[in-house]
Amino acid sequence: MKNNLKIQLWVLSLFVALCYEAHAQSDSVSVALFDFTNESFQSQPIKLKGPVHFYWQALLEPEQLKQGTVSGQQLVAQLPGPWTKIAGPDGKTLPAQGYGTYSFTVRVPNANQVYGLKLYSIFTAYRFYANGEEVAAVGQVGKTSESSIPQFLTNEISLPVLKSGEAPWQNIDVVLQVSNFHHRRAGAQQPMYFSTMHNILCSSKDSFILNLLLIGIILIIGFNHLLMYFLRRSDVSNLMFGILSMVMILRNVSTGDRLLTYWFPDMNWELLVKLDNFSGFATITLFAYYFYFIFRREFPKTMFYLFMVLGIIITLLVVGTPAWFYGQFRMLFEVYIGLGGLYITFGVLLPAAFKKRTGGLITFIGMLVLYVTAISDVLVSMGLLQIAYVAPYGIAVFMLLQSYQLTRKSASALKNNQLLAGELEREKQNLESNIEKRTQELQRQAQELQKYRDEQEKQSFVTTNLNQISGVMHQHKDDFKVLADKLLATLIKAVNGHLGALYLYEKENDHECLRLLAHYGLSAEAAVEELGVNEGITGKCFSSGQAIYMDSLPDKYFSISSGLGSAAPKDLALLPLINDQKVIGVVEIASFKPLELWHREFLSKALVSIAAQLQIVKLNSTSQKVLADYKSYREELERKEAEFRELQQELTVLREAAQSN
Repeated sequence: MKNNLKIQLWVLSLFVALCYEAHAQSDSVSVALFDFTNESFQSQPIKLKGPVHFYWQALLEPEQLKQGTVSGQQLVAQLPGPWTKIAGPDGKTLPAQGYGTYSFTVRVPNANQVYGLKLYSIFTAYRFYANGEEVAAVGQVGKTSESSIPQFLTNEISLPVLKSGEAPWQNIDVVLQVSNFHHRRAGAQQPMYFSTMHNILCSSKDSFILNLLLIGIILIIGFNHLLMYFLRRSDVSNLMFGILSMVMILRNVSTGDRLLTYWFPDMNWELLVKLDNFSGFATITLFAYYFYFIFRREFPKTMFYLFMVLGIIITLLVVGTPAWFYGQFRMLFEVYIGLGGLYITFGVLLPAAFKKRTGGLITFIGMLVLYVTAISDVLVSMGLLQIAYVAPYGIAVFMLLQSYQLTRKSASALKNNQLLAGELEREKQNLESNIEKRTQELQRQAQELQKYRDEQEKQSFVTTNLNQISGVMHQHKDDFKVLADKLLATLIKAVNGHLGALYLYEKENDHECLRLLAHYGLSAEAAVEELGVNEGITGKCFSSGQAIYMDSLPDKYFSISSGLGSAAPKDLALLPLINDQKVIGVVEIASFKPLELWHREFLSKALVSIAAQLQIVKLNSTSQKVLADYKSYREELERKEAEFRELQQELTVLREAAQSN
């Protein structure tokens, strides 16, 4: 990072030194006289460069200068250059706001010829006189800000010369009145070019055509990349490059020849200046945004956010304030452009090129060309360098290289897509078999999952209902008959049954039977109070100790009736109650649907607990009955003993009475 900073400072110093040297060089001319008597005017137009007379705070007419009735002190100004570099009568440099008159002479051969003078933007209004006649005016020259109207317009002024006398030369006396109350820069800061009118017009036409060509190239490139973004929105670099292209076009048409003034001659001066400055100062922020997405690893977030904040501040100043206000900060803006471009070029793109990032070298070369030409234009606008604006050419080179890079990137992506398409085609050939295998695997897994879920549901059903049975047994453990009724009802509801009966084995003396202990849903006629231990299928279940399941009952075996009618169940389950390996009873459950396997599993587990609980409660009930009988017998015995003692007492009394008699 330190080495990059040294390189940046060295390059910036080199540019300033070269520009200062270029500025220091000047043609050897006399004060206020440009002698072209020996010039053939076969080459490009000649830039007027040298000292001229200047009269501060005076708008002089040609007649006044000719007669010598001049008010104010005659000063010397340098063309091209702002009057803010001229030392006034008090020794201080002149302020930007004010007005003055330039006066100089152009000496040409004494021959019939139409000469021309090309004037770029003069800050910020002027009136041009040649040989005492007003031949051009741009804006309105005035002595106050209210009377002065600024305007920028590139002007080609025709200066015809007719041969007169035998002298080898003729003079063209030029008087240029200028006023400025609206801009930081003032006066004839931009170059004036002199030649034959034919050369001037040809040069302007060539420049105009070249500018249109550059605009067309940039417009096509920018529009193409905007279209690429809208077709493939994932690549933000195409959007940023397209926006950059549009801003570069704006820069091209608002500087130099200011093509906007050809298309819109009455365009508001303040708006034109804002477009000029916005396209110049805001572009570095757009460049930072663009390169941040391309070379993010070389572009620290801190620097990126700094570019964004400064760019927003400068844009708000340019858009929201008049030119005279934000012009006071122009030097800071230009430093921002210089240092920002230097950092992007040598702090981001150069490391990207060294690290062989994709497109790093090409992008660095393009940005270097653009940066050099942009610095040149900045120095020209500052008056430190008197050459034509060359940034449009740098823009064209940068755009072409970037377009090539992005197009190559898209072509590479297309090639990769073709390779991927080939791979996808090969994968497609095996896709059906893979899908079939995967489908079978998924089906198997789904079946296993469903089986597992079913098992869990069954286990949950069994566990939940067993807990319910346990709750019933705990709640009614002291009442044998109620317990039997509740247990039977709970069993039938759990397995979605409809009718049921619970028989318990009884034996009195030698008589054995199955006694109806509880029933559910049976009518009084259908409830059989007593069955033999071998009678019917109930006796068979009791005798064998095996569960019996029947799925086709006789029509009149059971019947379920309601106010809407009656129907006979079709399925019957007979389940033995076994405790300590002894059958103590039978449970019958009838329903319209067969019992599921998990219903049977639940019943087999529940009946084990029910048989044990019924046996325990029955024994408790029998024990309580025996205790009650024993208590009653003991009370009866005590009563009889009391009666016997009373009889003995009576006999004793009678015996004693008999003996006494």
